[in-house]
Amino acid sequence: MAGPLAAWAGTWTPDSDVPGSSALFTIIASLPGWVSGLTLVLTTSLSCCAIDTCQTAMFASLYDLVEQKVNIWVVRAAVVVLNVPVIVLAMQAPDILQVYLLADMLACATILPVLCGLSARLNFIHWIDALVGCFGGIISVGVFGQVYLGNRHDGWRLLLLDGGLYVDDERVLGAFCFAPVGSLVFMFFFAGLRMGVTILLDRRQYRYELPAGTYSSTSNSGASFSENDLALNATNKQNTLA
Repeated sequence: MAGPLAAWAGTWTPDSDVPGSSALFTIIASLPGWVSGLTLVLTTSLSCCAIDTCQTAMFASLYDLVEQKVNIWVVRAAVVVLNVPVIVLAMQAPDILQVYLLADMLACATILPVLCGLSARLNFIHWIDALVGCFGGIISVGVFGQVYLGNRHDGWRLLLLDGGLYVDDERVLGAFCFAPVGSLVFMFFFAGLRMGVTILLDRRQYRYELPAGTYSSTSNSGASFSENDLALNATNKQNTLA
């Protein structure tokens, strides 16, 4: 709403040298200095809150990924190391919209393997398979760009989305379509490869088993929970009444 507000206040016009994305700053420049200071403090606080949440989520995810068997300071150091390429990439981005596009691209490449872990029918998927699928979705974007654009340099730079969202061809649309599809292909391919090697080595196949007392959506009667869950709930109610 910054653009309409600036146009309504008369601080910005369509023929102005200031881009429409910066129209909010024309309003702030016309206000007293203490308003600019307050705006700076509030936006900095908002950014710090978002970064703090992101760092906490990264730490928790890594700590669960190693099944809490690694020293907590090692995980914290890993979070610091992971922030280095993020900062470098953010400094090279020409505008904030490109940073958001990179985040959307990363989400498209990783969301489907993560969601597959919520399905009871896909209990044969190991977390390593999902991780390979996430990296495979990112690689799929580079492969698509190389094939579509005809050269390796421009193709893999499609991961950075240099041209932004509005380009003359369909490279951005193709990247966002190939990322989730490629992640699923890589995940299931690696899962099949892992299961095949497990069979050759005569090892036990991985199957995630739900803890006792949790609901199941795949009962024989078609109900939303199993008979064992009903019996467990009935026992708990009797103990409560007693």
